[in-house]
Amino acid sequence: MTTGNEPWRHAKNLQQTLDTLLAEAITASGLCRKIAEQLHSQQQQQGERSALSSSFGLLVRNKKKKEFIGGWLNYQISLSGDGLPQRADGQPCAPVLHVAHWACEFAFEYDAYVGFPASLWQPWQQQGDSLLWWEESDSSFGPEWTYTLELAALNSEDALRAAVVAPALALLAGKPVAEALPATTPGLLRYSSVPDANGDTDLRVS
Repeated sequence: MTTGNEPWRHAKNLQQTLDTLLAEAITASGLCRKIAEQLHSQQQQQGERSALSSSFGLLVRNKKKKEFIGGWLNYQISLSGDGLPQRADGQPCAPVLHVAHWACEFAFEYDAYVGFPASLWQPWQQQGDSLLWWEESDSSFGPEWTYTLELAALNSEDALRAAVVAPALALLAGKPVAEALPATTPGLLRYSSVPDANGDTDLRVS
C-alpha cells in the first residue's frame, strides 16, 4: 500500500477525531484527575511517513496529595513499516491502529512504540487472543496492555467509540478482558504466538 498524501490525510483526520473523543471520554470518566499532557509523534521509514501516534498523560494524586502522571493511554496508526504485524503467511497486514496503556508515552524517536517482531518486547503474555499484557508495570493503572485493530473497520465515530474509547477506558478501570474487549469489537485482530528463527516468540494476526 502506498503511504502517499491521501492515506496520510485520512490518518491525520482520524487522529483529530479520535483525540477529541478520547479527551472528552477520559475527562468524563473520573479515572484520573485530568489529562496532564497530550503528545504527538510521527514515524518516517525509508523516506515515507509511515505512522503517527497520540499519547494522553493521566494525572493522579498520591497519598501525600502530590500530583503526577500515573500512566499513559496511547494509540498508534501504522500505515506501513514495522508497526504492521504479519499475517500467518508472513506478509504484513493492512494498516492498523494499536491501542495501549503503558507506563510511558509513545515516541518513535525513542523507540517507544508498537513495532515488530514482537520478540523485541518480551516478556508479554496473551489475555485471550487479542490482548497483549505486561504484568510488571510502573503505572498507577495496573498492568500494561496493547491490542490492535484493522484501520479499515474504524470508519465512523460510532466504530471509534466501540473499538477504541469504550474498551480502553474499561481496561483502565480494571474490567475483565472478555467484558472490556469482546470479540464483537469492530476490527479487532487476533494474535497467535509463533516461534521465530532464534527460538523466541513472535506473533501473527488474523
